[in-house]
Amino acid sequence: MVSKIIYTTAAACLITASYSHFAQAKEVVNFWARSDQSALPMLVSEYNKSQDKVTVKLNEIPNAQMLTKLSSAIGVGNPPDIVAIDLVYFPELNRSEQLVDLTEKIGKMDYVSQFSPTLKGIGTYNGKFYAVPFAAESALLFYNKKLFREAGLDPNHPPETLAELREYSEKIRQLGKEYYGLSIPGTSSGGLAFTFMPYLWANGGSVISSDGKKSVVNSENNKRTLTFFHNMYKDGLMSPMSRLDASLNDYFASGKIAMVGSGAFTFKVFKEQYPNFEYGVTYFPGEKKGDWASFTGGDAFALPVGSKHQDEAIDFINWTLSKNTQVELLAKNGFVPTRMDASDNPYSQQDPKYLLANKALAKGYIPFLVPYNETFNATNSPWLTMLQKSIFDGDIDGALKTADQKINQIIKMAEE
Repeated sequence: MVSKIIYTTAAACLITASYSHFAQAKEVVNFWARSDQSALPMLVSEYNKSQDKVTVKLNEIPNAQMLTKLSSAIGVGNPPDIVAIDLVYFPELNRSEQLVDLTEKIGKMDYVSQFSPTLKGIGTYNGKFYAVPFAAESALLFYNKKLFREAGLDPNHPPETLAELREYSEKIRQLGKEYYGLSIPGTSSGGLAFTFMPYLWANGGSVISSDGKKSVVNSENNKRTLTFFHNMYKDGLMSPMSRLDASLNDYFASGKIAMVGSGAFTFKVFKEQYPNFEYGVTYFPGEKKGDWASFTGGDAFALPVGSKHQDEAIDFINWTLSKNTQVELLAKNGFVPTRMDASDNPYSQQDPKYLLANKALAKGYIPFLVPYNETFNATNSPWLTMLQKSIFDGDIDGALKTADQKINQIIKMAEE
């Protein structure tokens, strides 16, 4: 009798434990993201705490490996449930039909109307919606207010034209031989796309046609812009480190360079690493006052073909794009919200740089190009070679002509 009671009690406990385990089990959503997207670990952690049905498992992958790994995973039928990818790669992914059409499930959500036209457009292909931007970045011209004051410049009046950019650089150089007006990341293909291409746009030029079908780099507007920067380099107003250095944040914060291009993500970096560094930001100027431009960068969510937990992944996307998350997690922690209606919030109001970054986001541009990586990001891309040969070597006509030919060849090969 005792053994029967013990057996029955043990069985009941086992059944109870099994049901308890079943009730507590969560769906696991496999999430791939590039490793340099610093907002994601925080977002994933907070989402997992916010509910008890799903666990989002974040797998951070180097950006350079993302496309290859993702295509391979889709090809063998074992993709992640959700990915976060650099915005510039979506034309290629959409054309190769590797992403799930989100038009019906997400395309009419309230937050979609709050994306800038550029952000919304980069995730759209043939009239359908495939990508949801969640971390947008504005390219801006950063300037050292302390150096401006020491050079007799107004720290609240950054350059509004290329002529002023040169004038300010000349005054900075007068502070001493170790001081320079400007530096660019001359060995970084992607960095130069993000922080130099806006100069071409602000001056009426471009690199790729609006439909992404051909090169338009060999133009008089681009020639004038490149000539301006070659003269800046030749006349010693641009740091010689421009030819060597691909990373400028530390160099800029050291106080020897007056102006560099960077992204709004640097606000958080400087606040944490250089809390006493006094700097301002402005737009990339053109020849005429009022003509300025910015590159809109960042990442977007997408669901790969073969995603096994689409509804759960979409719930995570909806939570991330809610206004509350955008303000109380992203803005509060120093990130720029993607939703335009979240840009003017109690946290951004404490620092005008954030409001300026959001204005740049609204006007920013992204080249729509399927072979973006080969054209711009590759180590020996025609974009990088053109800038190095024109700005540093002065072969502007030859550099533009060669770049035009090579970019058109890359586009043609991508279409075949």
